[in-house]
Amino acid sequence: MSHKLFILIYRGDPLDYSEYRHTALYVQFAAQGRSILHIIGTQGLFRYVEYVGTDPMELGDLVRVVPVTDLSGSVEAEEEEIRETVARTPVRNGYMDLEWNCQHWVGDALGRLVERGWVTEVERAEAIDKMTDACLEARDDQFVVT
Repeated sequence: MSHKLFILIYRGDPLDYSEYRHTALYVQFAAQGRSILHIIGTQGLFRYVEYVGTDPMELGDLVRVVPVTDLSGSVEAEEEEIRETVARTPVRNGYMDLEWNCQHWVGDALGRLVERGWVTEVERAEAIDKMTDACLEARDDQFVVT
């Protein structure tokens, strides 16, 4: 059995602009458990949260699920190791981090999984590209003046 890793992309709230699309990591563990791993809040007030056993559809308007990889094969990753690695991804709330958000955090968390050898750099890059594309699909033309 293997663990399956995904990126979740939710419609922006209150407006569906690219920068407001929320992203999170989602892991389906081999032992039938599942977790949504993400940060919530706003610039300067972000904090890490894990929702264990939660259906991704319950958190908001899910617009895309991006498969990242199966954490299997020679990888002997245990659930707690994966959770701890992701949970230790730094949350940037400093004055110089005003443009930083959950989309950046997902990239940083995937980078930590690359460092552990559970995700390849190619898998990370492809997943981030797909996440970025999904975020850029947000409607920037909601207020058309006629």
